[in-house]
Amino acid sequence: MYWDHYGMGWGWIWVLLPILLIVTAVVVVIVLVTRTSSTTHHAAPPAGYGAAPPAGTASTARAIVEERLARGEITPDEYREIVRALDETSRPPGP
Repeated sequence: MYWDHYGMGWGWIWVLLPILLIVTAVVVVIVLVTRTSSTTHHAAPPAGYGAAPPAGTASTARAIVEERLARGEITPDEYREIVRALDETSRPPGP
């Protein structure tokens, strides 16, 4: 008598609500873990990237630009522009 049609009223909400809260919490945790792991674990840079050249090798700016072009980091147009700028700055000042 107290449950409105023998428990068939709004009582089902109190059963469903905790289940929905648990499912929502699990989804939130999964999303946070995947976002955090994807932003903190980056691919390792190529060997020697950013390191000083080994002793005895003369690494010039032009050689570095040629390597970047070969790896596809810059376009041929960018390569020509950089080489042109290097040529202009490497010339000795003249009259």
